[in-house]
Amino acid sequence: MAIRKVAVFTGSFDPPTTFHRKVVQLLRERGFDEVILRLNGPRCDRPDGEHAAPVHRAAMTDLAFQNLPGVSVDHSDLDNGCSVDDYQFDSVYADRGEVWHVVSSDFLTDARTGQSLIQTLWPQGQELWKSSRFVVIHSPDSPPDAADLPPVCDLVAVHDEHVPTADIRLRVFLGDDPGHAVPEQVAAYIRRYRLFTDVPSPRETRLSLPKPRLLIIADEANPKSRAGAARFRHLESSDPNAILVLGGDGTMLAAIRKHWRLRLPFLGLNAGTLGFLMNEALPDDLTSTELVVYRMPMMRVITTSLDGSVAHGLAYSDAWVERDSGQAAWLRVDVDGKTQVPKVVGDGLLVATPAGSSAYARAMGATPMPLTAPVLTLAGSNVFRPRFWKPLALPDTAVVRLTSLDTTGKRPIRAFIDGHPVGWVRAMEVGVSPVAAVELAFTPQFDLSARLLRSMFPPSEEG
Repeated sequence: MAIRKVAVFTGSFDPPTTFHRKVVQLLRERGFDEVILRLNGPRCDRPDGEHAAPVHRAAMTDLAFQNLPGVSVDHSDLDNGCSVDDYQFDSVYADRGEVWHVVSSDFLTDARTGQSLIQTLWPQGQELWKSSRFVVIHSPDSPPDAADLPPVCDLVAVHDEHVPTADIRLRVFLGDDPGHAVPEQVAAYIRRYRLFTDVPSPRETRLSLPKPRLLIIADEANPKSRAGAARFRHLESSDPNAILVLGGDGTMLAAIRKHWRLRLPFLGLNAGTLGFLMNEALPDDLTSTELVVYRMPMMRVITTSLDGSVAHGLAYSDAWVERDSGQAAWLRVDVDGKTQVPKVVGDGLLVATPAGSSAYARAMGATPMPLTAPVLTLAGSNVFRPRFWKPLALPDTAVVRLTSLDTTGKRPIRAFIDGHPVGWVRAMEVGVSPVAAVELAFTPQFDLSARLLRSMFPPSEEG
């Protein structure tokens, strides 16, 4: 059986360029079964960091490479806030195949004297040079010197011009369009969020779809949803630039969980009851319709099971733990590594994003938050202790850890992520994900503030 070959291409991808995309296509043509784009996390040898926030780097890289077969994007370093060294890739990707490191020819200069960048700057570089496999990218008119080649390597000439990412960032900062130096969808994303400028990236922005191409997701059990979907079938496409969701908030949550990595705006049409995340109406022809887009965070949820195993998940709306017996749950609340409430006695605790603050959190007494509010809501269900417990609004930079104080097995707790059961857990840690976010789109006629007020002060049913 042939050995599966995997090329690992690391970089800041700040932004990803058409040159990066061409390299990936050439690697696939050269017989690599998979190309993994691995985004660098923070490094001690590069304290200045990068220029776009991790969530934007992750989104741009997903957009740049998502339609290439055999190509995947690994956000692990960004998600964990650190960088795994290259010498560890053989073990990290052991189940994927034979690992090859993708480097430019600049990394080989002076290797004959042991002074190349790989040998001198990479951890365990000298050993890596001798034992690992390298794919060396170079321009056709400037191949690396044969004396500088590592023992195992594959040379790949790339005819496309390489435009350094620093030059692209400067071009955008000076007010120019990045043009063909980046893929079209990446250029649109840079413009939408004003990346690489002196203006803070907004949580709310606007866009239009001159030629709408839709991925349509409908609640097939709902006749109203099916009828609404039929109106837009003429815009359905296998290469979408937006996701149309027809149903209620549950349909939207399911769509987000499945398709958030597409990095496309989610446009909802309410066919349910309240439909807080949905538009009440949409025009039949969405061509050039202006949309107000809210960039919504997702939460990174880490659960520790009773046997100590750790699992990772993402929540768009909320995550909570609750008692799973006739006994009240005993929980400790830590925020940013410091114990804030030593003991909570009650049915459970929940952490919600602004999008989830109008759902289960509201039933626990929390106040619904505007979608753009930079907060997380911490709410409790039937809290007996401490007395006079009230839901809390925490900054969205906070990391909340809920830990069971049960030592006898009498007070088990179970966890839920966006309503999906995780099972019995010992602890749950929740914070805003550095890499996962969702764009939620509404027509300008939709008044988000009015919808929020209606959810807080529903009309009287009397008369």
